[in-house]
Amino acid sequence: MKLSELRQKYKLAPKRPKGLRFFDELSDEAKEFAIENERNSGRRFDDDEASFLTEDFQNQLAEKGFESVKVFWSLGYCQGDGVAFYGRVFADDLKAKDINAKKLIERSEAAGDEISIEITGANNRYHHRNSMTVEVDFENEADDDDLPARLKIARPVWREDFESYLSDKVKEISSELEKSGYAEIDYCYEDETIKRDLSERDDLYEKDGTRAMSEYEFENWKKSEGLFGKAAA
Repeated sequence: MKLSELRQKYKLAPKRPKGLRFFDELSDEAKEFAIENERNSGRRFDDDEASFLTEDFQNQLAEKGFESVKVFWSLGYCQGDGVAFYGRVFADDLKAKDINAKKLIERSEAAGDEISIEITGANNRYHHRNSMTVEVDFENEADDDDLPARLKIARPVWREDFESYLSDKVKEISSELEKSGYAEIDYCYEDETIKRDLSERDDLYEKDGTRAMSEYEFENWKKSEGLFGKAAA
C-alpha cells in the first residue's frame, strides 16, 4: 500500500477512545473470547427475535390451513417444551391448503355433514404436540333412517377417518414447527453467526476481547466529542 493510501485510510478511520478497537481488529484469540462472551450474554435471542419466530410460526400455520389459531411455544430443551396452537379451524381453510383433508372433508360433506373443528388445551401449563386436543363436531340434518344403507355404514367410518387424520396432522405440524424453531434459535448461537454480527457492529473492545463500549455508547461518545474530538484512531 502506498504511503498516500495509508494516510488516507487512517484519515477516514472512525475515531474511538484510545486503546479500544473494533471486533475485526482483535487477535484471533481475543475474537474467540468476544464470541464466547456474546454467546453467554443473553442478547442472542431477545424479545424481538422471539416475536419474529412467533410470527413465522403463525405464517407457517396459515399456509397449512390453520389461519385462525393462536400459537404458543417454549424452546429451551426442557421437559414440556414445544410448540402448540389452539382455536377454531375452518373446514374451507383446510380444503384450500391440504389436499388430503380436502378429500376427507368433501366426502363427509357429500353425506350431508357440516363440520366444526376446535383445537383445545390452551389452559395447560405446557404447550407441545401432546397438549392439544382436536375436537370435531359433525352436524347432519338428515335422519339416519332416510339415508341409503351404504351411507349409514360409511358415514361413521368417514368421520373417524377425518378425526384421526387431523389429530395426526396437528401433531406432525407441531413437531415441524418445533424443529424449525430450534434450528432458528441454534443458528443465532453459532460461531459464524456471532462473528458476522459482531463484525457488523460498532462495539468497541479491550485488547483481550472484553467488550468496553456498546454501539449505542460509542455513538453517544462520538456525539459528545463533536467534530473536534482529540481521541486517537
